[in-house]
Order: sequence, then C-alpha cells, then structure tokens
Amino acid sequence: MPSDAKSVLLSAARQEIQEYGVLEFRISRVAAAANCSITQIYRYFGSRNGLVAYSLSTMYEEILDMNVAAVEQYLSGFSTMTIDDVLAIFIGPKELSQMPMMPVRLQILAVASTIPELEERLAEISQRQFGKWLQLIEDVRKRLPDDVILDERAITIDFLMLMPYYAKLMGELAFTSESYVAWVKHKLFPGQ
Repeated sequence: MPSDAKSVLLSAARQEIQEYGVLEFRISRVAAAANCSITQIYRYFGSRNGLVAYSLSTMYEEILDMNVAAVEQYLSGFSTMTIDDVLAIFIGPKELSQMPMMPVRLQILAVASTIPELEERLAEISQRQFGKWLQLIEDVRKRLPDDVILDERAITIDFLMLMPYYAKLMGELAFTSESYVAWVKHKLFPGQ
C-alpha cells in the first residue's frame, strides 16, 4: 500500500475516532473521508477491526510516548535529585483522570478486550513502554544520593496495578501474585 494512501486512511480513521468515538466508528465514513472504497480498506487492513487496531494502537503509543517524554524533559533539569524532586513526577488520581487524552486511552483499553488484533498490538506497545519506564527509573536512581534507596516496585507494580488489564497486556513481564502480595506486605508492614 502506498504510504501516502495509508497515511490518508489512518488520518481519516483517527478523525472518525476523535469525532465519534470508538463505539460509533463507521468504516463507511472513513472510506468517504479518505476518498477510497471500503474494499480498499479491507485489502490494506484485512478488516474493520484491523483498521481500528492499527489506528487505536498508534494513538495509544503516542499517548504513552508523551508521558515518557514529559518525564524525560523533567529529568533533564537535574544532575542530582532529592526525594522531593522524584515525588514531583507523580500526580494524583484526580489530575490523572483529567488529562486530555485519558478518555481516549480508556476507550482504547476497553475496546482491546474485544478486538484481538488491537490487544496484540497494545501488548507489544505496553511491554516496550515498560522497558522505557525501567530505564527512567534507573536514570532517577543514578541521580539520587547513594544513601537513598529507590524501590522501583513503587512504580512498576503500582503503575501496572492501576489498571489490572495491564497484567494481561504485559504477558510474561507481568508481576506474579506472589510478588504483588510481597509488595503489599512491604507497604503495610515496613521493615517486617
């Protein structure tokens, strides 16, 4: 498929999603907006779900990349960090829920459980993103004084447990029940 035709189709699909949402997505409107036939879309993407999966997964990765970029930008201002500097990275649930792309992200995750192609792409993206976060955690650890202990479980487990569906997307990288219970014990009974 010519990259310009693919770009036009994906742009039309993205506009459709932004205007009507995932549940009201209509391939006929995408075809009309891209000035192509529905048959062409099926030829290029295999199915309606193939186009939806490609479009949504691209949007999902962009959202996650924006989050990583924001933290990288923040970290670039520090050669050394304090505990308060690290804590400033985190935002509360209320602020998180009000982020501009949060409704789209939640729609994507909700739809993923019904579209295997999307779930597969989101699993690949989530695992890649997890690797980026582990690198960021290591970057933070290097900027802290030697006597400050950073337990990455506070980020890795809690981050993933905010949305239990991530456990499915993470596959073999997901935390085991035993690891999670050990972390809860550590949080509830520090030093025990």
